[in-house]
Amino acid sequence: MNVDKQENTVYWQKVIGSESLKIDLKELKSAAYDVFMEESDNYKQKLVYNLLETVRSKDQNRFFYILLKAINKPKENFKELWGKLKENYDVMPEEAFVNFAYAIIIGIMSTYNKGGE
Repeated sequence: MNVDKQENTVYWQKVIGSESLKIDLKELKSAAYDVFMEESDNYKQKLVYNLLETVRSKDQNRFFYILLKAINKPKENFKELWGKLKENYDVMPEEAFVNFAYAIIIGIMSTYNKGGE
């Protein structure tokens, strides 16, 4: 994980040959915040618990299943988070999963007591 203080970003990066894979964790956290801000704290606590269990067991498939199920609400605005998932899901190496998952979980947790009940 790298922190670029000039750009005020936090990202995971890996260089493979001449190509660089980069995931902006701060943008990911912000997108998760925006999506879940209006949800009830009880709902978010259950979601976070389930997501944390998948991170602990390193089950990426289950993590994405739970997350996609949670954002599959046609009337909600989750386009930014969906875009982040879409651009990173199929190219994310296993070692980036923990950083990726925690960015989303922290984004959700930062909305506690700010959303609707």
